[in-house]
Order: sequence, then structure tokens, then C-alpha cells
Amino acid sequence: MLVGLLIVVFVDAIVIPLGPELLAIAIFSTNMDLGWAILIVAVVAIAQVGGTTLLYLVGKHTTLLPKYVKKVMIKYRSALFIKDEKIIFVNCFVPVLPFLGAFMAISKWNYAKSMAFVVLGGVIKYSLFLGLSRSFHYLFASGIAQKVSLLTVLCLLVASGLYAFKRRKAFGTEKVPAK
Repeated sequence: MLVGLLIVVFVDAIVIPLGPELLAIAIFSTNMDLGWAILIVAVVAIAQVGGTTLLYLVGKHTTLLPKYVKKVMIKYRSALFIKDEKIIFVNCFVPVLPFLGAFMAISKWNYAKSMAFVVLGGVIKYSLFLGLSRSFHYLFASGIAQKVSLLTVLCLLVASGLYAFKRRKAFGTEKVPAK
């Protein structure tokens, strides 16, 4: 289960949103032990760092990322409210940065600081989700608790995804000041 989670989070961190939060909740529901939760969160952190780093290396390579993609990323970054590494923390909860690793490279953000935000945001987010899930198992019967946990996470993911979609759509219509 953990290897599957590692792969899903790794791919999610690179490019394809797969909803690893739902998988993490499902895996956690097999064993509500604190040690199991810590292991799940650690696997998620490792996979996020790995996937983001791979994309960072692609972004750093001079020929792998087309110039027009770099220009779009720079323009997109200039439209963000937070223009430095701190946006990575926000991105953990509301996905506003597509292709995060490449974004870091193009923006010339500090790698260590960026990874600290990736890990911190991921650990907080998954810890909250697993904590909510455990709380629901105390409040409801087992079958209902799992459904409530998954539905809660799904609702939060949909809400953050809709917000991110709205921001990206607005990006195309906003006037960005020229430098």
C-alpha cells in the first residue's frame, strides 16, 4: 500500500493530479495507529520531494523546457499575490502552481527553502486529513466514518481545485504590469 501511495504522490507531484489524499485516507483507514499515520505522512513527504525535484531538474536543464513555456511561467508568477517560495506552502492547500518543480527552477527560487515549504505544507495537510479521519472514526460507526472521511477530503479537494481553476482562468484575462 505504501509503495502504491509513494508512486501516486510522486506522479501527482510531477504533473498528473491523482488525488493522493483520498488514497492516503483509504490506506490509513486500514490501521488507525499513530505510527501508521506517521509512516504514511513520511512516505508522502518523500514522494513529494522526489517528484518536485525531478521536475525541478527538468526546469533547470536548458533544453528540456521550451522557451515559450518558461515565458508563460514567468508571466504567471508575476500575476501571483505571493511571488517567492512562500507560495509553495499555499500551493500545498490550493494548487495554484502547475508543475511546481519547473516553476521553482524557472523562478530561480532557493531549492532548500522551496523543499522545506513542500515538506512542511505536505506534512501539515496530510496530518490534518489523517487526524480528521481518525476523529470521524471516534464519532461515527466504522463504515460511516470512512465515507465521511473520504467525502470531507473530496469536498476540500474539489473546493481548492475550483478556486485554483478560477485563478488560472482569471490569469488569462488579467492585465499584468510590464517590467
